Amino acid sequence: MNFRGARVLVVGLGVSGSGAVDALVRAGARLSLAEDREEVRAIAATRVAFERVDTVSGLIDDAWDLIVVSPGISPEQLGRQPEVGRVIGELELGWLLADAPVSAITGTNGKTTVATLTAMMLGPDARLCGNAGVSFAAVAGSGASRYVVEASSFQLTWAPTFSPASASWTNFTPDHLDWHQDIESYRLAKTKLFTQLREGSVALLNADDPVVAATPLPDGVGRRTFSLTGPADYRVYGDELVGPGDKVLMPVASLGRSGPVDLANALLAWATAAVAGAEEDRVRTTLAEFTGLEHRQERVAVVDEVLYVNDSKATTPVAAAAGVNSFAHVVLIAGGQGKGLSFEPYLAVADHVRAVIGIGECAGMVVELFREIGTPTQIAKSMTEAVDLASRRALPGDVVLLAPGATSFDWYRNYQERGEDFKAIVHRLAQSRSRDGGSSSVGHVR
Repeated sequence: MNFRGARVLVVGLGVSGSGAVDALVRAGARLSLAEDREEVRAIAATRVAFERVDTVSGLIDDAWDLIVVSPGISPEQLGRQPEVGRVIGELELGWLLADAPVSAITGTNGKTTVATLTAMMLGPDARLCGNAGVSFAAVAGSGASRYVVEASSFQLTWAPTFSPASASWTNFTPDHLDWHQDIESYRLAKTKLFTQLREGSVALLNADDPVVAATPLPDGVGRRTFSLTGPADYRVYGDELVGPGDKVLMPVASLGRSGPVDLANALLAWATAAVAGAEEDRVRTTLAEFTGLEHRQERVAVVDEVLYVNDSKATTPVAAAAGVNSFAHVVLIAGGQGKGLSFEPYLAVADHVRAVIGIGECAGMVVELFREIGTPTQIAKSMTEAVDLASRRALPGDVVLLAPGATSFDWYRNYQERGEDFKAIVHRLAQSRSRDGGSSSVGHVR
């Protein structure tokens, strides 16, 4: 698409908005910016020759050739429903500018890991982008062999024609109900990725998830499935990963990570990379060497025979509960800013939890949930206090697990900052205990 000379309004200047601006400047568009944060407007005005810079309410009603909306802004906040072709998001902009096939990954949990693994399996010429942290629009047109795009429900809401070569769906559980009107709206945002697929593309679906497995596909779209427990194209059989035609890829014991969540991620990444033409040797090497993402069940340190694990990226109760389920005995640090979700998924793994330390705005809700079933609980007013209280509760062999089940925006700018704070506090604890004659090991712990 030719954007040269087009009058484009960019709404919001986060990672996606900044990427959209960079792409549109290269494309020769005439840009204006709508941004409610005064400090961001001031900085932006010094970087780009915007025709206009104002708040969202000050600009959004004017006439533009195109409006590019940051994914955090809902149609209700914008004051209008998406207008096909005229109101789009940065994901759609990247799609319009892309010069190579796209593999898209969505889902409530695991999509960042699956996207990362897929890009690694496809080699250095593949570009990991989208919700994974690098703007798709900013790198589109860079000469990549493949764009591996993590796609959130927010982004898909503003993507009227996005239709990748393959679309993968990890799982579906309630999330983002503070943004979507209800659970059905959230499901439809995810399903949109698949209803827009074109003939010859491939959908890769979780056969163990009834919502995902029931997704209707357009005529001419291929269907591949993965499963941990039953028949599927990509599955775990005995102690091996098995693909189409009963072809064995590798033993489960050879994987760098092999918990249930890890196996599901490995199967879907393998399937996604395989339909994109990945070499099996690179797939095997990737899965053998991959030990996890930062802030996702990241093993930080062992202090006095207690393992400290950072799962700050677990921003839903379902994702956090999956993390708890990975360990036998947990002292859980949980809470933050809620997203309209129930914390009851924790109860399914409550037998793994020795004690709970509540943090953030939702601390009271988390603590009350566990208090009702007799689990010892406390509330901390800072992450430092939370780690201290958890360390006092933990016994040798336990895991102190930061698995918040909520966003970080009450205390931190993002989940990364929350995880970094947790890790820094744990490292200081390890150093202190070492000076006092205790035992500790820090860094990445296998």
